[in-house]
Amino acid sequence: MSKQMDKYKLSLAGEYRVCSELLRRGLLASVVVGNQKSTDIHIVTSDGRVIVIEVKTTTSNKFLTKFFQKFETENKGHPDFWVLCRLNEGGDEFFILSHREMAIAQAKRNGLQDDFIWEEAYETFRKGVDSVLKQHVACHIDSWNKIVEAVTVN
Repeated sequence: MSKQMDKYKLSLAGEYRVCSELLRRGLLASVVVGNQKSTDIHIVTSDGRVIVIEVKTTTSNKFLTKFFQKFETENKGHPDFWVLCRLNEGGDEFFILSHREMAIAQAKRNGLQDDFIWEEAYETFRKGVDSVLKQHVACHIDSWNKIVEAVTVN
């Protein structure tokens, strides 16, 4: 993959790559298209629920999340899951986190503890540009079962 690939194409490549992995696992997943979208992938469950997935793609070890710039409170509309997709010639890597797990990973990256106060984190970091490194999410590699279980639970 070219290091010069523009961000839009890189994002699309990651979204379709993640969607492919979800479909391989028997989930009815589809990429949300458009340039004004707020989510990347939807999964429709057999009982009609919609699982929302945010995909962040990189070719490096750094994932740009903009987490505390987007989510002012813990209950503000948010994705159910985050899939961080690292596209690389040695083999693609996927890190699957619930929204809460992503919040904790981002808080740790920002120097906070697990029991951080959400609104304080937002106020402190809202003017920055949040990111996490591969090392912050390494324990979530290939945790597709989190999504599979969320879809199959009635």
